[in-house]
Amino acid sequence: MYHVELRQFPHNMCRFNLSERELFDTVVQAWAEEKWIEFGERKWNPHQARLTVLEGPHLEVEQLAMGRGWRNAQRHSEDVTERVLEQARAQARAAPRTGAGTAAADADRQLLALLGDDPGALLASWRLTAARRSELAPSEALALAETTLQSLDAGER
Repeated sequence: MYHVELRQFPHNMCRFNLSERELFDTVVQAWAEEKWIEFGERKWNPHQARLTVLEGPHLEVEQLAMGRGWRNAQRHSEDVTERVLEQARAQARAAPRTGAGTAAADADRQLLALLGDDPGALLASWRLTAARRSELAPSEALALAETTLQSLDAGER
């Protein structure tokens, strides 16, 4: 089992009893690639926050109660932060050589080109539209979001 702590003063976030897959999917892979991650209710930047990964036994609910979880994890676990980050970096370095990583990156670039000059705004608008109009199919919500952004752009001129 893995236990994770993220710290950036004055905030810290702990998560306990993660499998290796959960650890890599939720934190380590993106962290090793120096990407922001969303963990808990915050976004964490690897350049500002500190990540600690411990490997040890499964912690029972009683061991996590009243804020004692991280202390118990430290007592019974080994710090494996550098090992898992290096493993994730090695996987990231190996991925492009297979060709799958390059094809995926090309597909991502093509998709971003289709989304226009500001894909982030379109994504935010799409999410808002989908949340407000849950009866719409995803493609319909996307079309409405795109129309909304176009009308806003036209209004600025």
